[in-house]
Amino acid sequence: MPKSHGGLAALRKNRITISGARYFVTCVTQDRKKGLDQGKIWEHLLQLISKSEADVYAAVLMPDHLHLFFELPKGSTLSAIIRAIKGPMTPVMRSTGIRWQKNYFEHRLRESEETEPYLRYMLSNPYRAQLVKITEAWPYWAVTSESAEWFINKFPNQCPEPEWIVVAAPWSETKE
Repeated sequence: MPKSHGGLAALRKNRITISGARYFVTCVTQDRKKGLDQGKIWEHLLQLISKSEADVYAAVLMPDHLHLFFELPKGSTLSAIIRAIKGPMTPVMRSTGIRWQKNYFEHRLRESEETEPYLRYMLSNPYRAQLVKITEAWPYWAVTSESAEWFINKFPNQCPEPEWIVVAAPWSETKE
């Protein structure tokens, strides 16, 4: 039988926690079940972000996944930050019949990588999925940190530029 290269072990392989590093994280619902994009779940998430020890730059809640972009604080671990968000969200999600997938995807940005492509990717995500018209604001996206307020000031209508919709994920363009 061929050896599997997928699963949880593949996600955890080479996972490194570096204090002060910026991380782009995606948490997915079990079986990609839809329904995360609800007001009560969003409000609960925003409360958790406001209490987080991480500097969460931005968040976007999609029907079946969550994107977070944050700076990891000194003395904490990546898994601790994710647990502090996913764990308390679980009861609210269960009331709607949704559960988290056990693991998550993360991309640690190199020091030389810019923040803006990740924020653009997050803002554009619901538009790429055709959940909202390009002229309308997605209600489940927010810049949540002073560290990223410049982005809101640059794009006050909180809608992406049309050319962003066709751009690949920033981590897929990263050069070694």
